[in-house]
Order: sequence, then structure tokens, then C-alpha cells
Amino acid sequence: MEYLLLIVGLAILVVSGDALVDSSTGIARFFKLPTLIIGLTIVAFGTSAPELFVSVMSGLNGHSSMAVGNVIGSNCINVSVIVGITALICPFVVSKQSITVDTMFMLFLTLVLLDFGVWGNGISRFEGMCMFLMLLAFVVWSIKKAKAEVAAQPQPETEKADDEEKKEKPLWLNCVILVASIAGLAVGAHLMVGAASNIARSFEVSERIIAVTVVALGTSLPELTASVMGALKGESDLTVGNIVGSNIFNIGSVLALSSTTTPINFVEPAALAAMGAAAANEFTTTAQFTNDMLWMFAFEVMLLIGMINVTNNFSLFKKTGEVRNLFSAEDGLVGRIWGACALAMYAYYVYLLLNKAV
Repeated sequence: MEYLLLIVGLAILVVSGDALVDSSTGIARFFKLPTLIIGLTIVAFGTSAPELFVSVMSGLNGHSSMAVGNVIGSNCINVSVIVGITALICPFVVSKQSITVDTMFMLFLTLVLLDFGVWGNGISRFEGMCMFLMLLAFVVWSIKKAKAEVAAQPQPETEKADDEEKKEKPLWLNCVILVASIAGLAVGAHLMVGAASNIARSFEVSERIIAVTVVALGTSLPELTASVMGALKGESDLTVGNIVGSNIFNIGSVLALSSTTTPINFVEPAALAAMGAAAANEFTTTAQFTNDMLWMFAFEVMLLIGMINVTNNFSLFKKTGEVRNLFSAEDGLVGRIWGACALAMYAYYVYLLLNKAV
């Protein structure tokens, strides 16, 4: 029965997440926001909604290790498995803003979370609110910047654009779908958290490992759908914006709001040992959190290397002798070789997890 509930919860999350992406994208297009901003904000928030509901539900039900593990695991999967599969199917070019602004903010927010978790032995309400305010400031700045750039460029009206507008769902219908999909995410998250925690207990596997792998993979399926479809349709900005934006929202919104609702505390190794094996599976130590965070940071740096496309740009450097070509965003291409390496690195990480080596 628990496996059935896990599958049903996952199915509801996938369907609701897909509907949320479509409706939120339609609403964003109604207000004429650029593709990169749609991917970085609306779609990223929509695809992060499963993580939000799973983490908040986990925190409220006393499963803080699942709340943290879900976010960290989902971010690792986003920048390795999701981008890796997308690159294997359809290599894509990245924009200068994705490298110099969005990815840098993602790395900064990751380091802020690591600092809060290590020094505070957990994540307090105040720290969660700080991360949430950082996210809001970044989103507001990004939207204002994008609108200023759009206003500065001529926007010719074409018949094709008119046809696309006619095919869009009306605003009211998108709003109704948005509300319904959010409700579906809440139901799916509730079923998935309960089933995953029970399965973890039955196999005496820690909730941290279940959250970092099974639950994280399930809640990352909307990102996979949005990224692959974006790459196939030639919307590379949507692909990169969705992944980077989703990681930013997972930290600045999902984990921040979870800790604001229910503070997340890590357990010291001595206290963990005194609890016994069954109880210890439900908690996370500061050392485990630090280890998972460092892996997440490594995956994100690996994505940055893939976006810069070091191999191609080093060839340009040898031809021209110009140092700037080593970090030329215009030649950034996330290709199949990088995708295969990213998937291999994630497989190795899961192997270490299952063997309790990390």
C-alpha cells in the first residue's frame, strides 16, 4: 500500500506540476515578460512547487531531515541529471546573463545556506526569512532589468505573434488551472511524504537518503519536462532559466519558508547514537548536512563549467591569445560530453550514499 501511495502521490505531483508550468507561463506571457525571466521566475517557481509542498509538509510533520534532503537532493538532480539528460537529447547554448548573473547568485545563495546551517547547527526562522528576502530582491531586480531591456528594443508586431496570442488560454482559465494545480501539489506531497517516510522505516534506511534520492527525483520531474521541452523547442533561455531559477527558489523559497514555518535543527552525533537506529534515521547531523551541501555546490560549479564550455573556449584562446575567450559566454554550449559526465558524477554520488560512504 505504501508503494502505491508513493506512486499515486508522485503521479499527482507530476500532473499538477505540468499544469502549473503551463498556466503560470500563460499568465507570464499575458503580461509580456521575456522568456529568460519566465524561466527564471514563473516556471522556476512552478516547477519548484512540488519541493515546496513536500518540504513544508515534512517540516510540519516533524520530518526535518526529509525537508532538507528534498531540497539538496532536488538541486543536485537539477544541475546534473536534468541538465545532463537535456544536453544528451539536445545540446543548448546559454546566454551571458545566465553565466554572469543568475548562476553566480545561485552559488552565492548556496554558500549562504551552508554558512547558516553549519554555524547555527540548523536553520532558524530568522535565517529562513533572510534567504527569502534575498530571493525577493533578486526576482524584483531581474524583472525590472528585463522590462527595461524589452522597452529599449523595438517590438514589431507580426501576424505570427497575433496567431500565437489567439492560441493562448484566456487569463481567467490559466488562473483557475493555477489554483487547481496548487491544490493537486498539496495532495500529492502529503501522500508522497507519508509513504516515503514509512518505506524508509521499513527498510531501516534514513529519511535523509530517501529524501535526497527517491523524493528529490520525484519532485524534480517537472523540471525535467520543462527543460527538455524548452531545449527541443529552441528555448535555451527557458531551459537554463528553469534549472538555475529552480535551484534558487528551492533555497530561497522552499527551504526558507520551511524553516520559517518550522525551524530545522540538526542533531549532534552523540545524541544521534543515543537515540537508537530507528529514531536516528529521522534526523540529520551537521556533518551530514555539510557533506550534502558540498556535493550540491560541486554539482553547481560543474554546471558553470559546462555553461562556460571550457574546452571550446580554450581552443579559441590558443588561436587568438586573448584571455577573455576562456570565459566567453557567447560560445557557451552545454554539450553531450558534459551531459554524460554529469550523469556519471551523480551516479557515483548515489553509490556513495547507498554505501554510507558520505
